[in-house]
Amino acid sequence: MKNKKKLKHWIDFTMALTEREIKSRYKHAAFGFLWMVLNPLFQMLIIGFVFQFFIKFEIDNYFEFLFSGLLAWNFFSLSFSKAVPIFVNERYLIKKAIFPRESLVISVILSNLFHLLIGFFLFALLTMSFSFNMIWLPLGLFLLLLFTIGISILFSSLNVKYRDINFIVQAMLALWFYATPIVYSLDMIPESLGMLIYLNPLSFIVEIIRFSLSSYPISDVPIKLGVNLLISSIIFILGLVVFKNENKNFDDWM
Repeated sequence: MKNKKKLKHWIDFTMALTEREIKSRYKHAAFGFLWMVLNPLFQMLIIGFVFQFFIKFEIDNYFEFLFSGLLAWNFFSLSFSKAVPIFVNERYLIKKAIFPRESLVISVILSNLFHLLIGFFLFALLTMSFSFNMIWLPLGLFLLLLFTIGISILFSSLNVKYRDINFIVQAMLALWFYATPIVYSLDMIPESLGMLIYLNPLSFIVEIIRFSLSSYPISDVPIKLGVNLLISSIIFILGLVVFKNENKNFDDWM
């Protein structure tokens, strides 16, 4: 009974933070929720123009291919980059009140998930790509959440003591974008590097989300899924362990 009460309190608190995050983001924005689609749309047009007309990527429906990948990437990059410094940014709140601190990280990710789901719906509506393949979308979202929560909690915990972490993450994201098959397809990668790219969990996540939304072919699902689950689970568990160990020292380091 006590555990149920505790869980309910944690869920209510996390949802309240998530609601605050969603409302505050577009509070004074004239276009409001439209920015959820406008941002990746602008990215798609700029990147798509360069790679389709200058570098000549021969991919069917390239703009659709690119947009579906950008939706997943933007969720991850926005969540990760905002979550890493959150304990430092909210240090006054942390010092004043006792509450489940991991909720700060999770609320950022859940607010971005809300935006992502609307983005997926609008994408499917605009492209008329509703199909049986969409049954794979929950799996893609689960893997994306597992990895994003794990790595965000890990790096945000380390960032409290080592403030360089935040700057490293910002630089790392720029490289990570091109290490993930968003602007290019996996069949363009040399065969010798074929499986190595799946050491990046986002590779399979983007691939399966793209398959569920746009029916782009996917192969060797059981192997790729196994690798992804293993790496994402290790990072998730590591994130929780580091947070548990470092959390008690946050007040001293701030």
